[in-house]
Amino acid sequence: MSSQNTPRTELIKQIQLSLGEGMVDVELDLNHINLAITVGIEKLRQRSDGSMIEKDIFLHITRNVQEYTLPDEVQEVRRLYRRSVGPTTNGGINFDPMAGMAYDALLLQPGQSGGLATWDMFNQYLETVERVFASQFNFVWDVDTHILRIIKRPIADEDVMVRVYSRKSEDTIITDPYTRPWLRSYAIAQAMLYLGQARGKYPSGFPGPNGSVVFNGEQLIQQAQVEIEKLELELFNIITGSEGYSFIVG
Repeated sequence: MSSQNTPRTELIKQIQLSLGEGMVDVELDLNHINLAITVGIEKLRQRSDGSMIEKDIFLHITRNVQEYTLPDEVQEVRRLYRRSVGPTTNGGINFDPMAGMAYDALLLQPGQSGGLATWDMFNQYLETVERVFASQFNFVWDVDTHILRIIKRPIADEDVMVRVYSRKSEDTIITDPYTRPWLRSYAIAQAMLYLGQARGKYPSGFPGPNGSVVFNGEQLIQQAQVEIEKLELELFNIITGSEGYSFIVG
């Protein structure tokens, strides 16, 4: 097997460390503690919106180009907002749905103050405008390659705003008031699991000056499994997030 550091070899190394590889004593070393933190961060990225931040980035759309590569930290793409609407942006119409709605529903009807019905019609109006005047781009997002593919071929250059979920950095996750307490507890539980597996290598004890020393490997494993189950339930209950139910599993 090649010694080159690839995603597969990195995964193999993590599996080996998870099973106690490299432990010649009965205490954890720095590699296993780092692995416990890494596993916790990966679990957060998989199950919690607390590891993401919603933000807007700008993308220059080029005529006849349908595929664009977004930054590596972008996890999900929600929507593309166009500054103009219509088939083109250089020579087409530049239509503001808000101004059009205000002019049509309010200015042309003096003496009427509007109400809930006005707001309901306003929302329906915006949906109709988006469909008729193509105020959005339909797209396909590939999370593995980070390629954003616009379904309809652009026929003009323009700048669009892209609403995305972007991954927080490790430092941000570690210092965030929502994710830090959970990550610390989860890393401790994972480290406890690794330590239990290492001590479980000696079920009959370890020779000592006063006889065999019996280790608590099985007890540590049981405690770690209970703690991990509790912490993963906290992810389900959005303890680590502040955005709401953005991740649904099952």
